[in-house]
Amino acid sequence: MEKASKVSLWRALEAVRGALTQPDAVHFVMLLALLRHEAERDDLMERSQAEHAWSGVLGRGLWTRDGRDVVSEVVRGLWEWQARHVELRDLPPDLTDVRGADLEPLVRCVSTAPDLAALFEDCLEHVQRSAKGGDYYTPADLTGLVAGLMEPRQGESVYDPACGSGGFLLKADEYARARDGQAGDPALYGQDSNRAALETAAINLAVHDVPGVLHGPASSLTEGGFPDLTFDVVLANPPFNQTAWSQQARGIHPDWRYGFPPAGNANFAWAQHVVGRMSPKEPGRGALLLPTGAASTTRSAELQIRAGLVEDDALSCVIELPAGLLPHVRNPVTLWLFNSSKKDRIPWGSSDRSGHTLLIDASGTAVKVARGRRVLPDDARNRITTTFASWRGAQDQEPYEDVPSWCRSLAIEEIAAQEYDVLPSRRVGAPVAETGHGDDRERVGDLTQELYGLFDRSHRLEAELRDLLDQW
Repeated sequence: MEKASKVSLWRALEAVRGALTQPDAVHFVMLLALLRHEAERDDLMERSQAEHAWSGVLGRGLWTRDGRDVVSEVVRGLWEWQARHVELRDLPPDLTDVRGADLEPLVRCVSTAPDLAALFEDCLEHVQRSAKGGDYYTPADLTGLVAGLMEPRQGESVYDPACGSGGFLLKADEYARARDGQAGDPALYGQDSNRAALETAAINLAVHDVPGVLHGPASSLTEGGFPDLTFDVVLANPPFNQTAWSQQARGIHPDWRYGFPPAGNANFAWAQHVVGRMSPKEPGRGALLLPTGAASTTRSAELQIRAGLVEDDALSCVIELPAGLLPHVRNPVTLWLFNSSKKDRIPWGSSDRSGHTLLIDASGTAVKVARGRRVLPDDARNRITTTFASWRGAQDQEPYEDVPSWCRSLAIEEIAAQEYDVLPSRRVGAPVAETGHGDDRERVGDLTQELYGLFDRSHRLEAELRDLLDQW
């Protein structure tokens, strides 16, 4: 059964269809949710501007005026919040043609919502489905996977340099609270170049009652908001293949330790930024989503940086994920994990993996849930996190073993011999051992099994491509 808040939101949006656009309606619901949250805060010593505004909206005094007046009253009620967080966007001026009474279904939806955080998540899901171009938020199955791999703990600092709606930050906080309790919750930091995304993140943190520090709108690559800080955990899902990202002179940059990234593609600018922002002390760690091409590109500048990451032993794991997990990204993606050290220690684990990188091919693990939309099911996420934990020698894990067509641990020398290609699907296939003439039958059997595996992978990729083409 669908959540009550999701049904209520859908009905409210249907009720105002034709009166105002769906993006404006969803944005208005988000602002109303924030206004109600601020009006109902427990720490208020006296009646606040938000409380006055929320009472006015509920009292229907504005319904005889136009929609723009209603929105203005809501925004005025949030001025104290804006002074503490970010300046809110104004809705388009065409709301002057909307009657205040037409907005009543949206007000009713928010005023009766039993859980404002759940309602806000439903709004984000709606934005996700209707988004155009490259603006999207990281789905919950991926934020959950990344949190499970990074294992943020109480008292740690967590940073997202392309924070979007704040999904990574919230999931890190949720993971730490579930693991360690309330005391010493993570210190959360985020930045984004998009003003709408930054506003969304600020409201998202607020309605979840999670404190955080946000900076922007400004690019983390050219105008870092926390230049004097490093962080225990860095998480990022930045725009892929970002062009014209660099507005600065070609010179020494604190993050470009492995080489200056190409001006026409920011993928390895983001990779170096994540590593550069990680605490040099244990246990600094990072996670970054990149297109699959980044794992095997032979372009000179990118190859040099990827080689530097491998040779410096900063890259701990690359996970190849299926197509269709990210909205508007038709191809498979890779998740890169970084660590300041791979030596056996707490909390890394009992296995010293210095000089090695783990590759996991999870490209065939997605489950289709809607047209052109896939998710990572729980068993796939659990297998990925368990494999990485086992490789580290984490407590209560079985000893790690390479599994053909799933995972393989490679030494730096092996990766270097293949031009630092770290695309898992190319490297984790069943190895063919050298045999004598008497073992030809066994060798043919091994090759046959490997070929069957390739057939299976080909069928999975064909099915994924057909599903993606159905979107058009």
